[in-house]
Amino acid sequence: MKLLFLAPEFFNAWGGVGIYSIELIKSLSKLNNLDIHVVTPDIKDKARKVQIKSIFNDSIKVHTISMANDTFIYNLKFQTGIFKEFHNLNKKYDFDIIHSANLVHMPDIFLKFQNINTPSVVTAHTTIKGQVDGFLQSSKNPFNMATSEKLSLLTYPGISFLEWYYLRSTQNIITVSKKFKKILKKEYNYKGKIATIYNSIDIKNFNFNALTEKECINKFPFLNDIKGPTVLYAGRLVAQKGIDVFLKSIKTLEKTGHHYNYIIAGKGNYKRLFQIINKLNLNSANINYIGHIDNLDLPYIYKMSDIFVLPSYYENLPISLLEAMSMKCCCIASNVGAIDEIIENKTNGILINPGDHQSLSNNIINLAENTNLMHKLSEKARKKVLKNFRSSIMAKKTYKVYKSITKNEAN
Repeated sequence: MKLLFLAPEFFNAWGGVGIYSIELIKSLSKLNNLDIHVVTPDIKDKARKVQIKSIFNDSIKVHTISMANDTFIYNLKFQTGIFKEFHNLNKKYDFDIIHSANLVHMPDIFLKFQNINTPSVVTAHTTIKGQVDGFLQSSKNPFNMATSEKLSLLTYPGISFLEWYYLRSTQNIITVSKKFKKILKKEYNYKGKIATIYNSIDIKNFNFNALTEKECINKFPFLNDIKGPTVLYAGRLVAQKGIDVFLKSIKTLEKTGHHYNYIIAGKGNYKRLFQIINKLNLNSANINYIGHIDNLDLPYIYKMSDIFVLPSYYENLPISLLEAMSMKCCCIASNVGAIDEIIENKTNGILINPGDHQSLSNNIINLAENTNLMHKLSEKARKKVLKNFRSSIMAKKTYKVYKSITKNEAN
């Protein structure tokens, strides 16, 4: 079977979609009878390209079109690039199936306007409407939103129509949670076939026992200066992810005399981050902002963190939560989206209401001062990931979807 995988993020794994693409293709490449072709934007960082390609050991073919950047206009260039190059690639390789990595990016949108015979499937991590709802829940003030969030709001009417058309033109969808499958049926009246396959991770990479503290400190020397309970936020610095909620919880903790260590990892408007830190008069000596950390290096940070927080206003089934749980971080997350399909409250983690910084701070105190509870929750969290969220499981289930689609098309 010849697979054409359209990946808006691959060399440039900025977020969950890029990580999903790499992990899925890595595990699919280990299966028999699959000839994998990945179409993705190019990047200037040659070392990064070599690093990613080395993961696959020449087991896949990568075709680069357009240039990568985390902006709307670059996604449009990627879409038009696919439109221009698809027929030449298909004429040469005769693909059996097309898999688009993300519904929101709609990489094959322009192919929908043509009558192509190759069957296709798209993975729905979220929708345009879901993202916009998340922006609005997190901040009523556009000035507090990231540029990407503002652009999404401005272009929402047009893009939401394209998404509507795209869904009507798509016969097969993979959702990454059971809850999102219900949303597609109820809110979008989707009539096609839906398979639920959870986001998953490579548990060998995110293995708590595989790293020593010395290795972590050698990789990130600042970790050597951190003593006592450490709380990690790893995500984009945008309103939707609840970074403001986390900072407000730190203020509450400091007011009550609880002084812990905080690590913030993620790309975004760091100037605004420090403006909020200064406005809240937080003790910046306890806050380590380390910027964007490559996914391959995150295990070192998870290893040295006791508590992982995900105070988002909107999520589906976040990969960062799976990574943290696999690395035995004790996790506190907003009860939004399909997070309750991962975390069982007070069994393998803690669920809080979105926006509730008081509850977040209370639970941080409870965990930081109760190491037995932290150990109990983190051990069960790791077991949950090992059982249900391995990338090898994700790949096998996805391959079954491919076979089912191509078989139906043949009939």
